[in-house]
Amino acid sequence: MNTVAYEEELERSGTILFTVKGVSMRPLFRTATDAILVVKCALEDLKNLDIVLFMRPGPNGVEYVLHRIVDRTSDGKYIIAGDNCIGVDIVDPSDILGVVKSAKRGNKDIPLTGFKYSIYKNLWCRPYKFRSFCLRTKARIKGIGRRIIKGRK
Repeated sequence: MNTVAYEEELERSGTILFTVKGVSMRPLFRTATDAILVVKCALEDLKNLDIVLFMRPGPNGVEYVLHRIVDRTSDGKYIIAGDNCIGVDIVDPSDILGVVKSAKRGNKDIPLTGFKYSIYKNLWCRPYKFRSFCLRTKARIKGIGRRIIKGRK
């Protein structure tokens, strides 16, 4: 089987289509069911809250990650986080491969524009530090609940 890296395919055709793996972009994207179309883009066109595909080093080589731009550093790097993540990645612009153009769940489009999406982006994604606090608090409450239930047995 001949495999082509995402960056090679983006360079060749300008687009890639793949299925989401993982839970870092929930509730927007679901693993193994959502198809994402990523297009090559100019770095100057990227803006806050865009969902981008980027590369980062992983334990077995390069990892491809689909997360959202939440801020920029003073030296021009991007602060990127998954919608369901506590931590962030500081990403060099050269590691960003493309931006999400569209998404589908089965035969239905996942709306990436419009009023509902705008509310989601601005209330959940934009305040990423508050979101991180909420997710940490939720994890702590779950952990306490598990310990209480475990203690009853």
